[in-house]
Amino acid sequence: MRAEALRQSEERFRLMVEAVKDYGIFLLDPTGHVASWNEGAQRIKGYTPDEIIGKHFSTFYPQEALDRGWPEYELEVAQKEGRFEDEGWRVRKDGSRFWANVIITALFAEDQRLVGFTKVTRDLTERKLQEEALRESEARLEQANRELARKNKDLQDFAYVASHDLQEPLRKISSFAELLELENRNVLNEQGKMYVDRIRDAAQRMSTLLRDLLAYSRVATRGQPFQPVDLNRVVEEVTGDLQILLEEHRGHVAHDPLPTIEADPTQMRQLFQNLIGNALKFHHKDVPPVVRITTGTPMSVNGYRAWDVQTIVVEDNGIGFDEQHLDRIFAPFQRLHTRREFEGAGLGLAICKRIVERHEGDITARSQPGAGSAFIVTLPVRHDAPSQHDTTAEH
Repeated sequence: MRAEALRQSEERFRLMVEAVKDYGIFLLDPTGHVASWNEGAQRIKGYTPDEIIGKHFSTFYPQEALDRGWPEYELEVAQKEGRFEDEGWRVRKDGSRFWANVIITALFAEDQRLVGFTKVTRDLTERKLQEEALRESEARLEQANRELARKNKDLQDFAYVASHDLQEPLRKISSFAELLELENRNVLNEQGKMYVDRIRDAAQRMSTLLRDLLAYSRVATRGQPFQPVDLNRVVEEVTGDLQILLEEHRGHVAHDPLPTIEADPTQMRQLFQNLIGNALKFHHKDVPPVVRITTGTPMSVNGYRAWDVQTIVVEDNGIGFDEQHLDRIFAPFQRLHTRREFEGAGLGLAICKRIVERHEGDITARSQPGAGSAFIVTLPVRHDAPSQHDTTAEH
């Protein structure tokens, strides 16, 4: 009775193995010759049982594996360790290759005599091809990033050299224009004086443009190490620097208590000077500009969770803009108004964006034409915040 039950159990197991289609499952004799063959093995490798049973399993290996004795090594390790697992290229009946995961298990009799091996094969070609395609894509992306970084550095170096070296001839142009007017005041007619004024104005605009270009190019390359920065003090110092402009336009700057964050102090001054200066510049004619700086609702940014960041809002009562131009206003040399309406080189907000990005933050704005603007800056409080390394961080 027990022998019959054992026979039936073995028969059920054999039928189950033969029915498996996703795995090649077969037996090898102690010398490595195929002793059984299931449907999965036929589907993966292409051989029918009549074609493969009795042949050595090295039939499935490419020539380079045969040359280094890999099939024999697999059986040797399986016999010694009890089990061997490997991934590598194998060969189908039609000569095509597939990437296989192989597990070989040694079978021993009760007297520890080797009676054969079981071999389980999975076809992982699709996964392998996807991995290779991903690696190739990552390699191309890495190369493109290196090339982009090199070009950016070249561009920054060029911008620095150009903006620095061109300042001297511009100073000479301005100086000679001033000398021309002083020494020939009685000789120049009104048209000549107008020409001299235009020379000086053009030189001044070019000087401002080069200075802004220099500042833009130096954000990433000439920044200072981050340290605790009291934004209250920054805003008060910037307001003091802009006092003449405030008095000229009868403007006013107010701020709520602001946080202390880890940042580049010089770049924080530059950030708020540009934002406050913009608010004072783009005001309604005959309406005193009012700038209010508050803290906003923090939002997660660049892997930093909401409680690891601070949001600062710089709001004004100026002319505003249409939000369809939101991306444009942060791009270099983009202007929504002519130079005749408002002076500037179109780099102020681009510099702000680069500073915020260097600090791993975010800057955006909300506005309506004629109804003022609000620039929203979100910055990490610290740059060693746990959320940087927390896979559960909000995104």
